[in-house]
Amino acid sequence: MLPVIAGVEGCVLSERERELFTRLQPAGYILFTRNIADYEFARELTDELRRLTTGPDEPIIAIDQEGGRVVRTAEIGVALPSAAALARAGSSHLIRQAALYNASCLHTLGVNTNFAPVLDLASPHANALPSRCWGSGTQEVISHAGVWNRTTLSRGIHTCGKHFPGMGAAECDPHHDLPVLHGTRESFLAEAAMPFTALMPELPSLMVAHLLIPEIDATYPTSLSPALVQGFLRDQLGYEGVVFTDDLCMGSIAKRYSPAESAELAWRAGCDLPLVCHGAVEYLSGVAAAYANLPAAMKEALELRVERFRLHISTPRPMSFIEWNDYLKNVAAFTASVAEVNAAPGSPVQGY
Repeated sequence: MLPVIAGVEGCVLSERERELFTRLQPAGYILFTRNIADYEFARELTDELRRLTTGPDEPIIAIDQEGGRVVRTAEIGVALPSAAALARAGSSHLIRQAALYNASCLHTLGVNTNFAPVLDLASPHANALPSRCWGSGTQEVISHAGVWNRTTLSRGIHTCGKHFPGMGAAECDPHHDLPVLHGTRESFLAEAAMPFTALMPELPSLMVAHLLIPEIDATYPTSLSPALVQGFLRDQLGYEGVVFTDDLCMGSIAKRYSPAESAELAWRAGCDLPLVCHGAVEYLSGVAAAYANLPAAMKEALELRVERFRLHISTPRPMSFIEWNDYLKNVAAFTASVAEVNAAPGSPVQGY
């Protein structure tokens, strides 16, 4: 197993992807809009990814399916409300309904892991987060995201809290460049990281943001920082779940490191599964060579965490054509019942 989450280029695997994935055995894959043009074809794609995976455990099949502007299924008729819209409606019942509809869609597509909920605190800054946050206060984020998270987990979809240690105050979009935030561990624990620490016991995985926090690590971005991941998240807070990086192909990282370099730094920092979302066929061989450089004890520890995460993955049956069409009617009616909020400014995250 190569502990990495790889992007897939289209709706059908290329021969090069088949050969590479069979040989290198990525721990999992991530789907984007480019992979989902039809619900049956998408299920065929995820079924093939499972067939290519050897060993007793199924691969992680992940997606960013938050609602609002971050959905990957709009082209097949599923575009649920954003976190901000659901929070403004102020109804736990609506949040549970949204999570249930979302989980049903992901089951049908063969997806088992959703990179959500967002646990960042909303702010007025022009970063990647407008409309994606559950609120600007710690308690409302904990309450709303907690309902969404527990409902999703109850339907057999793994969740992932993001973006640790909290990037709501970032003043630029990490898809373009590396945001700089200031604060000590104590100041993050007092506010921005509080939703993460509160929900940590029920989150099977976390995703680390691409930030520079000089007071914690003046050299490495948070996703590549031993002080942040191993020192803060694992040693101080005691988190034992799987830790993903955000996409290493984002400008904040790709302008500074190749995917092989950043993946190795991420593993050495304490992350388990770096994401290589775009151009994976060009980079995975280099990433695999970088993984070979790691000490055996480090590999053993992260592989054990990944195996525990994959152990509880199961593949439910897809909906029939009739079931799917009934589902789409219900989703459309539900979505129309929740007024959406302003999502400006735009970010590359909504176009993937």
